[in-house]
Amino acid sequence: MRDEPEPPPRNFQLKPRAFDTVNPPGSQRPANGAPTDVRGHLDAANAGQSPLRKKPLTPPAQNDVQALMRDHASKMRRTDLDESTPRPRRSSARKRDYWLVLLPTNAFFAFFAFGPFRNPMTLAFGVGGMVITTVGLTWVMWFVMDDY
Repeated sequence: MRDEPEPPPRNFQLKPRAFDTVNPPGSQRPANGAPTDVRGHLDAANAGQSPLRKKPLTPPAQNDVQALMRDHASKMRRTDLDESTPRPRRSSARKRDYWLVLLPTNAFFAFFAFGPFRNPMTLAFGVGGMVITTVGLTWVMWFVMDDY
């Protein structure tokens, strides 16, 4: 069998990019020379293209921070909650929820530990369930969760 020469290596390349340029580059000014405006872009984007929109978009009102702060302060004065007066502390429902969960679960395990079908295994599992439930719930309610 005779040795055939290797073919020359093939050179693979990507095709040249072909894009249709629709908009002028961002570095160029518009044809009329005026600076662009966000509202103008919004109007151009929504010009008759949305069949769901019944009425044209209205530009948002100008934000006047000082007027918003004056309005907020007047509302606070009307409700007698000024920044200088301390707000009453809202009672937390955490203590109520803790006891609402702890007592029934411990009663469930206590029934199996000390109930009518008592034997050493149910005693061990019942007391173990009470300990694990109490420690776990205490850890989660008082050390992991925030006041709510």
